[in-house]
Amino acid sequence: MRGLCRALFELLVPSVCPACDAPRAPIDTLLCGACAARVRRLPRLRGVHTAIAYEGAGLELVRRFKFEHRHDARELLVHWLAERARALRFDAIVPLPRHPARVRSEGADPVHELARGLARATGVALFGGALWRARATAPQTGLPVAARRANVAGSFAARTGALRGRRVLLLDDVATTGATLAEAARTLRRAGATRIALAAVAGTPAMETRATAVL
Repeated sequence: MRGLCRALFELLVPSVCPACDAPRAPIDTLLCGACAARVRRLPRLRGVHTAIAYEGAGLELVRRFKFEHRHDARELLVHWLAERARALRFDAIVPLPRHPARVRSEGADPVHELARGLARATGVALFGGALWRARATAPQTGLPVAARRANVAGSFAARTGALRGRRVLLLDDVATTGATLAEAARTLRRAGATRIALAAVAGTPAMETRATAVL
């Protein structure tokens, strides 16, 4: 029982920084002081609502959450995401889906995990099966904007009527150009969603001054 209580306490108040594993001082927030100074808040990346910049300790938190399955990093990202999302008006959360083959190969769906945490934090309904990948696509990394749009064109399908009349928050983990979110949003509009806000927990800083997908 003592071990279980300790594990639960460690999940809620980690003894180490989730970004660098340094011991946390009593005065620290969930991040150590050094990492807290290396997180930049980024409220918007062009047409996408974001919480932090995908750089420094913010990048490390996202990386640890996605590839090391760190629950402490996930909870901090969800906290920042919920803070940012409360300024928006929505009554449905839709995670940007991965292709099932990719979920099977990696053993996780990080965007769905973020969406589930956001639903718990905000009390807004999660519609996890309303949108899915109609076909697999090549990785977007390194592709220019036009190629990204072409790569994801027609790659989503949605359940008609599931979101009819709803204001949707369409969520991704990291936004770069917004091309994938924009294509998914078009699919949701055709399925009846009234209003769609695009969101991601992190945005790629290099794209702050560049054109992104027209939404």
